[in-house]
Amino acid sequence: MSTGYDPFNAYPPPPPRQLQLRVPQSKPFWTYALLGANLLMYAVSFLLGPNFVLSLGAKINQAIVDGEIWRLGTSMFLHLGVLHIGFNSYALWLFGPQVERPYGQVRFLIIYLLSGLAGSSFSFLLSPYDSVGASGAIFGLIGAMGAYLYRYRAKFVAGQSRLMNILMVAGYNLIYGFISPGIDNWAHIGGLVAGVVLGWLMAPRYELIQPDALHVPRLEDQSSPNHWVAGIALVCLGIGLAVAGGWVRWGG
Repeated sequence: MSTGYDPFNAYPPPPPRQLQLRVPQSKPFWTYALLGANLLMYAVSFLLGPNFVLSLGAKINQAIVDGEIWRLGTSMFLHLGVLHIGFNSYALWLFGPQVERPYGQVRFLIIYLLSGLAGSSFSFLLSPYDSVGASGAIFGLIGAMGAYLYRYRAKFVAGQSRLMNILMVAGYNLIYGFISPGIDNWAHIGGLVAGVVLGWLMAPRYELIQPDALHVPRLEDQSSPNHWVAGIALVCLGIGLAVAGGWVRWGG
């Protein structure tokens, strides 16, 4: 008579083994190059006098209307005072590698520069005050990091908490910018929006690669250049519309 006992099914099968894979990373370069450029420009400003340097490169609406459009770019490399350059340098040192490692050097530079231009353009459109600083570009890095963490929030260890941390950083600094005089929050918002758009469309898209059963699987970035182009085009369109609107507003 059968007892129903099967020695092969006496114990439950072991749970499936979870394998933690390393995300492809690039060595940061542009983070430190841009940090050096900002510090160099601050030293030049300190030696020659801030008024002289800022008169050549600050975001001044009337000067941009008169044709000095390069100010939208040069203003992101200029700073006023030790606290200004110190805070932005620390923020770039902190957030730059977090974006450059997963996105790579080329995408990081695109995100930084276009976010900085978007910040200057939003400021040109919406703020009547002169301004300088890298904070628009740095908010772009925060936006890109937020988009990246949102995309992979369920895949990374502590992904949800990291996402919440970056959202709190962005929210706190925006609120502080609205309640504090002398802060160009429109540049922050423009840079943040550009960073989110670029960060989402240019984000790495990981695929599992395993040549054969003898090799450990690995992740590879299979992002499409078409997504890069779409992100760049959208942000450039926004920059162009903001600049055109600023010309209409301040040049009338």
